[in-house]
Amino acid sequence: MKDTVQAIALGSIRYGDSSLIVACYTKPYGLQSYLLKGILSAKKKKKLSKSFFEPLTLLEFQAKKNRDNKLGYLDEVHLSNPYTSIPFDLKKKAVVFFLAEVLHQVLKEEQQEAHPALFHFIEQRMLWLDQNDTIGLFHLKTVLDLTAYMGFTPNISDQELAYFDLESGCMTSFKPKTDFIEGRLKNLWVEILGMNFDEITKTKISREEKAALLTYAIQYFKLHLQQFKPPKSLAILNELFQVS
Repeated sequence: MKDTVQAIALGSIRYGDSSLIVACYTKPYGLQSYLLKGILSAKKKKKLSKSFFEPLTLLEFQAKKNRDNKLGYLDEVHLSNPYTSIPFDLKKKAVVFFLAEVLHQVLKEEQQEAHPALFHFIEQRMLWLDQNDTIGLFHLKTVLDLTAYMGFTPNISDQELAYFDLESGCMTSFKPKTDFIEGRLKNLWVEILGMNFDEITKTKISREEKAALLTYAIQYFKLHLQQFKPPKSLAILNELFQVS
């Protein structure tokens, strides 16, 4: 018997001439992959739309848990919370593509099983993005907050120390040889990690500082997840956010 599944689309790849394989993060099962037969065919009458599987779209469908890493099949899908602004906002779409790349890599490496709290975290952040006009530090704060669910949250307990060591994930008074943050960027790093999410539109930093901190965040993930690679969409994201 199939269950009603809440899911978040992560990405898709083409399979054959007219089908797609889609990756979804599901609330009851964790990371799952599904084959969408003939979804790209113009001839077939479909209950599915390719647009439903745009990155980080919130979905609901009937499915069983896939066994032994096999593909599942979806015949019908519904939008659980249709977005009203994200599909029409270039900057928001860039943020979404960036976060989807990060999440797909993280979930593939670290989180195969169900994690309802993490699912709720992603869902609520996406709804916030769709409903708010000002993006602010949304993508940076979301990536940093994601570490709490992955088990490598930066330790900022000794905030007065001069350096943050990205490799150890801790503050230090001794300057590391590589991969560290210092000066104003270190202070901003600590501030953003410690702030409540509802404060992200209040803190103003330059576009150069925002880009630098996002690069540090990606390096932090790379140091703490063996297979993590910098998202291809990072350059596009930084280019779009030329104005702070």
